[in-house]
Amino acid sequence: MARIKCPRITCRSTNCIPVTQKKKYKAGKGLFGAAIGGAVFGPVGAMAGAGTGLNGKRKTKFVCQDCGKVFEEKI
Repeated sequence: MARIKCPRITCRSTNCIPVTQKKKYKAGKGLFGAAIGGAVFGPVGAMAGAGTGLNGKRKTKFVCQDCGKVFEEKI
């Protein structure tokens, strides 16, 4: 696993700890996938297309223990 580095140019420390974690969902691709799946494979394809389109992006907030900078990284 890659170590998380502080983004501050003068610090670049790997002494960072996670504080919070959030997950954001986007439904735009799910609706598009449902429309394509429904057109090609009927109701079963619409459900499969909607299920595969709901992808979450996980972001974690970190705090650098050396300089105190708070930043977010995708994990």
